Amino acid sequence: MVRRPLVIVGAGGHGRVALDAARLSGCTVLGFLDDTLAPGGMIDGARILGGTGLTAALAVEADLFIALGDQAARRAFALSVLGAGGTLATLVHPAAVVSPAATVGDGSILAAGAILQPGARVGRFCILNTACSVDHDGVLLDGVQVGPGVRLAGRVCCGEDAFLGTGAIVLPGLSIGRGAVVGAGAVVVGDVPADITVVGNPARPLRR
Repeated sequence: MVRRPLVIVGAGGHGRVALDAARLSGCTVLGFLDDTLAPGGMIDGARILGGTGLTAALAVEADLFIALGDQAARRAFALSVLGAGGTLATLVHPAAVVSPAATVGDGSILAAGAILQPGARVGRFCILNTACSVDHDGVLLDGVQVGPGVRLAGRVCCGEDAFLGTGAIVLPGLSIGRGAVVGAGAVVVGDVPADITVVGNPARPLRR
């Protein structure tokens, strides 16, 4: 849980979702860091504190949440914060449902309506979007992004930086490889190798 004040890196749509989750969880949010916006502006009542050059100074007094949608950028920034001795916040919206037997890594977020069942393990820097579900004994390694309404059946394992688009379904016991992309609405009925994109029902590799 977040204990110190929070600074959110990235003031886009994902940053606003993080802001809601933090506030509704009782966290004090100092504001946003964003290199594309002028300092002093307001977004949803939270101030733009400045650019990411202020990260090190603010990390002394606040936890950081990295609200960058791009997985590579989110991972790199999060690792730089940790390497400098900073602390990453983990955000769980109060409308999410998390089993006491599930675990969530540093710097991850569970949005409203997300469900983690017993034995589910979520790594660092993961995004579990609105109303998605990870059933029993599912494993999400670092950097996985799960879109709104995704359904991961029991014992599904997602490799680092995998991306599952809105409404995708993955059947029990399957593996999604590192860096793989599952398209919106896809129904995955077999293992997905690393670094490929699958779409459709049943999900098949995307032809280029």
